Amino acid sequence: MTATRSLTRTLMVSTITMGMLAASTAAFAGTGSRPVLGKAPAPKHREMQRGMYVTGFNAAVAKAHGYKIVTYKNGDQQSVPIDPKSGRHKSPILHHGIRALSNTDYDEVSGNCGTAWIRVTQTAVWQVALVSGFRNTPEIAYDWSWTVKLSDQYGTSHQTAGGAMYGTQASRIWQNLTQKGWTFDWVDGGTALLINGLVCTAARPSVTIGGLG
Repeated sequence: MTATRSLTRTLMVSTITMGMLAASTAAFAGTGSRPVLGKAPAPKHREMQRGMYVTGFNAAVAKAHGYKIVTYKNGDQQSVPIDPKSGRHKSPILHHGIRALSNTDYDEVSGNCGTAWIRVTQTAVWQVALVSGFRNTPEIAYDWSWTVKLSDQYGTSHQTAGGAMYGTQASRIWQNLTQKGWTFDWVDGGTALLINGLVCTAARPSVTIGGLG
């Protein structure tokens, strides 16, 4: 009998304990204290800017509005006021042989340590000029290192720049680069070391143009 009473008491305690656990669980659920899953971070906005360039003139429209198109001895062209005293402004000059400047692309990415940027321009069939760098660092930079990569239908290449400097901006231009068919170019790595000890690292702005031949 003793053994029976002990077994009965054990079963009763186990039943009471399970009941208390179930009640506690229900109460916890009722308070709404469940873990809350965090919201996914909002996608970062990437701003791209592209410029506009002179690629030609309409002489009839210019004349109707008091302008004329002049061609200089070296082949450059410009829209100028017919009456020099009119106060109207001359246009930017369209340099001879630079009509390919219309095939260009520009991108920049800004952060809390400045702006990294890159531009590519077609200069001839299968030829591009690439310029890239940074500006607006919060303090003077005294050293920088820059790598850009270029890809076309035949593969990928790279160009580098950098060294000692003293200022808040730096850039490098690479001329007569051969790219066939199209080009996709980007800042693959860039850093600027500032005099206050900051190491500023570039994001990856990128550009692309086609129709290179």
